[in-house]
Amino acid sequence: MAAPIQGNQLEANLYDDDNDSAFFSSADDGLSLSTSLKSSILDYRMENGRTYHRYKDGQYAYPNDELEKDRLDLQHHIYKLMLDGRLYLSPVDNNLQNALDIGTGTGIWAIEFAEDHPSAVVVGTDLSPIQPTFVPPNLSFLIDDASEPWVFKQKFDFIHTRQLHCVVEEKRLMQQALDNLTPGGWFEMQELALPYGNDDNTSDPKSPASQWCQYMLEASRLIGKPLDNPPRYAKWMTETGFVNVQSVLYKWPTNPWSKGKNEKVLGLWNMVNTLDGLDGFTMAMFTRILKWKPEEVAALLAGVRADTKNHAIHNYCPVYVTYGQKPE
Repeated sequence: MAAPIQGNQLEANLYDDDNDSAFFSSADDGLSLSTSLKSSILDYRMENGRTYHRYKDGQYAYPNDELEKDRLDLQHHIYKLMLDGRLYLSPVDNNLQNALDIGTGTGIWAIEFAEDHPSAVVVGTDLSPIQPTFVPPNLSFLIDDASEPWVFKQKFDFIHTRQLHCVVEEKRLMQQALDNLTPGGWFEMQELALPYGNDDNTSDPKSPASQWCQYMLEASRLIGKPLDNPPRYAKWMTETGFVNVQSVLYKWPTNPWSKGKNEKVLGLWNMVNTLDGLDGFTMAMFTRILKWKPEEVAALLAGVRADTKNHAIHNYCPVYVTYGQKPE
């Protein structure tokens, strides 16, 4: 098992924000066994002004409304920026026959993968039916719970997940993936971890952003799905039985504080992603699990938003891409 490949050290931009303004102004068998779409699934749960999935109510703590769908598509754009336009790092065979996207969300990753691999049969699963109707002919979406036993009769050459932490128990997911891969097939997990990283001591442990990270970790641990698990994925994959396991660490600046051009763009979009998503990330986790009142959550998030926009705080989100192969 290889140790995680470290991302480049981020260097802070020492110039004032006016330069940033100028810069950015220019800048089938298995299908029949799965749950069908029914009116009860479409009857979303309303809570604190946001909608949540009804199927397996409470399994996933983040919303599924239009605001969140837009944010998920933006997040996909950030991942592609991170991967230089790629959808994955696994050295999959371009002639693969079957691929599975677990937790497909809006389906944007699965759609692009299906377009890139027209000869493959691609399946995307999620708890919410928020995917588009018109998709490539080789792509199907299913409403399914990845934490339950998988019902597919076919095996897959590639299985992909993204942002499934705090949704499934990862070791179980790894075993399910291994069991459902063809010999030589690949499994890849793309996951953002908490807490934030900071390499130059510009973050106060008592700041709202730091406190938010710790409360999110506390809530995730209480439900048995810690948000700081991704650094352990390579070890767990190897223990599960995968071979050729690799883990690559990337760093997303929390705003455009970083000096490098690419990192600055990444930081801009990650700031937008965070600001758009904070309420959705936090409200159910804090009110359902930590028993906070909505107004208490709102008060903390006001400070987190201010920290997120503060270029003097050089935080970053650690993102791990971990992949492994089923033995031949």
